[in-house]
Amino acid sequence: MSEPERLDPRRSALIAYDVCRRALTPSDQGRRAAMRPVLDAWVRMIATAREAGVPVIYTTPVSRADGVDVVMLPTDLSAETGVPPLTNGIEGSAEAGFPDAIAPLPEDYVFLKRRPSAFYGTGVAELLRMLRRDVVIIGGGATNRGVETSVREAFNLDLATVVVRECCWSGDAAAHAYSLDKAMKIYARVRSLDQVAAMLLG
Repeated sequence: MSEPERLDPRRSALIAYDVCRRALTPSDQGRRAAMRPVLDAWVRMIATAREAGVPVIYTTPVSRADGVDVVMLPTDLSAETGVPPLTNGIEGSAEAGFPDAIAPLPEDYVFLKRRPSAFYGTGVAELLRMLRRDVVIIGGGATNRGVETSVREAFNLDLATVVVRECCWSGDAAAHAYSLDKAMKIYARVRSLDQVAAMLLG
């Protein structure tokens, strides 16, 4: 019988990827209801991390109000939809902040993010080195876009990564499933919230 998986809290950090109000508590009531299970999962995941003494790192996707830092590169997606390939909240807006249920505490870390990766141009990688953390627990949205981009970059940074399934979301159900069940398994371990809690606290 194989040994149960364990995560050393002294080497681990949680990245709450783009868990902003815009995503988790949108103004549209139908979307808000659909996102409620993800918000509830984040409440539990963050509480588990804090119980284990694991640093919590938040990212929120922002652009300037004047749009000068919006990505305007030509892509197939932008050609098909007529919108930029990356859309963020406005820096300093309420939507770019975090739901009260998972609001950062003074000991947490918050990074503004202007590109899909949690690491590119943010300082998150430097923080992990400073804290001597080489294991990343991550979830967020969109699964198949920003989370997967961050997982691939974490692999390039020699970081062991665990993706929390219930803490991920996407507007594209098929892409979400493929990312969790196929693509990210090349670069990370994909585990349920119960499994991750047991790995940290068991």
